[in-house]
Amino acid sequence: MPVFTQTSPTLDKIRKTKVLTVSVNEFYDPFYIDNALPELPGLDVELAQEYAKFLDVDLQIIPLRTFDQHAKSLEKGDTQIALAGLSSTINRFKEVYFTDPYLISTPAALVNRTALPPEPEGQIVTVQLFRTLNDLQNVSGISYSVLANSSNHFYLKEAFPKAQVFSYFTSDAAFNELKKNNVNCFVADSFYIQALLQKDPSLRANYLPILGSVQEDHISMAVAKRDVEFVYHLNFFIKEMKRTGRIQSLIGKYFKSNAWVKK
Repeated sequence: MPVFTQTSPTLDKIRKTKVLTVSVNEFYDPFYIDNALPELPGLDVELAQEYAKFLDVDLQIIPLRTFDQHAKSLEKGDTQIALAGLSSTINRFKEVYFTDPYLISTPAALVNRTALPPEPEGQIVTVQLFRTLNDLQNVSGISYSVLANSSNHFYLKEAFPKAQVFSYFTSDAAFNELKKNNVNCFVADSFYIQALLQKDPSLRANYLPILGSVQEDHISMAVAKRDVEFVYHLNFFIKEMKRTGRIQSLIGKYFKSNAWVKK
């Protein structure tokens, strides 16, 4: 069996400088939380902290806004990892390499309850009629807001080709269109929807969360397209985080609790 002795230039640089530099998504709490409590910095930040500890180096966090900014920062060598709640896609693979997923999401939604047909009178409903976005395909008059050029946007265009779909530069802007009643369904990944419900549980009174899986969206780390050995190293780290239950612990900490929500 051949012995592989190839080293990772990225790992060599990190060990030499004693600093791991990671970009995160500036506007995607609770993956990254601005001005956060030290014990609740965000899921992606905690993963970055774990990896820096694994390497025994210091950690520098750089908040960025768009995928293009993450990709350019990786290519220039200003950062070594983009850990920003990024969904891996074929188009994005043209710019960066992706690790194995550390989370698996799906297109999900908040839909205005008034846009849904009423439940049959006099019947006890034991099964939720709308579990996935696909269950809305036969409901007329639904209009959608979504982050432009996201995996959720592409899903909507393919699954609902005749529907009114309005795309926006940020997820917050798309969500605001739902709150202003300009659309009656806001679509985002399931973790984003769960975070909104943690921040404001009263949303359930007017909007039905639809979180069932319609496709696998892989949330992965991104690295520059020049160091396959670094990808292997990160993949082992991700497997260890899953094997030891650390990933599940972080999901519970940030998506099953509102302790991180600013009062």
